[in-house]
Amino acid sequence: MSAFNIADLIYQLFCLVFLILIIVGTVSLFRSMKHRKIRLDIMEKKMDDLQEQIKRGKN
Repeated sequence: MSAFNIADLIYQLFCLVFLILIIVGTVSLFRSMKHRKIRLDIMEKKMDDLQEQIKRGKN
């Protein structure tokens, strides 16, 4: 009986890669949500500025 079986090695690598993918996916999800909020805040400010310009133009 060998100390290290090829199937055991493949299984351990698969588990390691799976855990790394879960961590990377979680981090990228939170970063994406943060960047989306920043972009929405910028868009909201631009729309508020446009509404102010429209109000000034009508008076």
